Amino acid sequence: MATKPNNKDNVIKYSSLLVLVLQNTSLVLFMRYAMTGNRPKFLKAISVFFAEVFKFIASVILVCLQERSIKTGLAQIYDQFVHHWRDALKVLVPAVVYTIQNFLLYVAVENLPAATYMVTYQLKILTTAVFTVLVLGRKLSIQQWISLFFLFGGVAIVQYDQKMSNDREKAERLAAAMATAVPDLPTTPMPTIEDAFTKLMGSASEALNSTMPPVLTRTKREVHEQNSILEFFTQQILAGFIAVLVACCMSGFAGIYFEKILKGSSVSIWIRNIQLALPSIFFALLFAFVKDHNDIFADGGAPAAIWGRMLHGFDWAVWVTIAISAFGGLVVAVVIKFADNILKAFATSFAIVLNCILAYFLFNFRPTMFFVVGASFVIGAVFVYSIYPYRQQELQSKCFILILTFSQDFGIDVTEKWGLRQNLTQMTDYFALEKKSCLLKEAKKHSFPKE
Repeated sequence: MATKPNNKDNVIKYSSLLVLVLQNTSLVLFMRYAMTGNRPKFLKAISVFFAEVFKFIASVILVCLQERSIKTGLAQIYDQFVHHWRDALKVLVPAVVYTIQNFLLYVAVENLPAATYMVTYQLKILTTAVFTVLVLGRKLSIQQWISLFFLFGGVAIVQYDQKMSNDREKAERLAAAMATAVPDLPTTPMPTIEDAFTKLMGSASEALNSTMPPVLTRTKREVHEQNSILEFFTQQILAGFIAVLVACCMSGFAGIYFEKILKGSSVSIWIRNIQLALPSIFFALLFAFVKDHNDIFADGGAPAAIWGRMLHGFDWAVWVTIAISAFGGLVVAVVIKFADNILKAFATSFAIVLNCILAYFLFNFRPTMFFVVGASFVIGAVFVYSIYPYRQQELQSKCFILILTFSQDFGIDVTEKWGLRQNLTQMTDYFALEKKSCLLKEAKKHSFPKE
C-alpha cells in the first residue's frame, strides 16, 4: 500500500509543477527567438543531442552534491552501473522508446500538414491516462476522464489557432515585402461598361473553345496519372496519421514506465536520469546523423569539418535554449517522482496557454475566439481534475450504507445484514480503512455483533 505523502513531498510536488510550467514557457519563447530573424539555421537534432549531454553532466553534479563528496558520488554511480547493471537496464526501455517516438514524429511532420500534426499529437494526453490505468493500476474518476478530454480539446484548439496565427503573420510579412519591392504601376483609364461587357464575352467564348476539346479528349493515361497522384497523397497522409498515433502511444507508455521505475525503487532520481541520459545521448547522435546526414557532411568527412557543421548556427540564444531544455529534463524527473505523468501533462498544457498570452505582448500574437475557447477548456480541465479525484473508499462506504438501508426496508434481519457486511469487508477491505469515517456513523445505528 502506498504511503501517504507528507507535507514536504507536497511542497516538492507543487513547486516542481510550477517550475515545469515556467520552464516550458521560457523554452518556447527562447526557441522562437532562436529560430527567427536573420540568424543562420541550426540543426535541431544536434541541439537535442547537446541537451542530453547537458542533462547527463548536471545529473552527475547533483549526485555528487547529494552525497556531499565527488568521490562518493562517482562511486555510487559506478556501483549502480556495474554491480546493479540489471536494474540499470530497465531504464534502457524508455530510452529506446523515446528514440523510436522521435523518428515517428519526424515521419509524421514530413507527411502531415503542420496544423493537423500539432492537433493530433495532443492525443498523448489521453494515451498517458490510459497507460496510467493499465500499467500503474491507478483509477480516475468520471470527472477526471471528462477533464482529460477537455484538456485534449483545449490544447488542440490553442495549438491550431497558434499555427493559423503564425501563417497569417508570415503571409502579411510576405505581402508587405512584395508591396515594397514592386514599383508603382502606371494608371490606366477605366473602361466603359459596353467595352468591358464586350471584352468579357469575347474572353469567355475564347476560353470555352480552347478548353473543351482537351477535357473531352482526355486520354486514359492522364486520368491514371491524376489518380496515382491522389493515391500517393492519400497514402502519405495515412502514413503520417499512423506515425503520430503510434508516437502518442509510445509517449504515454514510456512516461508511465519511467514513472513506475522512479517510484518503485529507492534509487536516486539523479542516478535514474544518468541511466536514461547515457543511451539517449547515443540515440540522439545517431538520429541526428541519419536525419541531417547531408548537412553534417556538407564540408567533407574530416572531424574538424563535421564538428564545424554540427555547431553551425549555434549562437547564445541556441545555447540558452539547450540549457533550458536540459533543465526541463531534470524538472520532469522530479515531477514524475513526486506527482505523476497526468499532472505533468496538465502543467505543459497550461504552459502552452501561458506562452500564447506572453506571445501577445512579445511577438504581436493576436488571440482569436478559438484561442479563448481552447484556453478556457485547459484552465477548466485543470480545476476539474484537481477538485474531483477518485474516492474509492467513500464510494464503497456510501454503497454499503445504501445496501443496509435497502435491506432494512425489505425486512432482512440483522444476521443477514451482518453476513452482507462481512462479505463486503472481505471483498473490498474498506471497513478497516473507514472505521473512523463519519460515513459509518449511519451504519452504526443498526445492531451488529461485536467484532
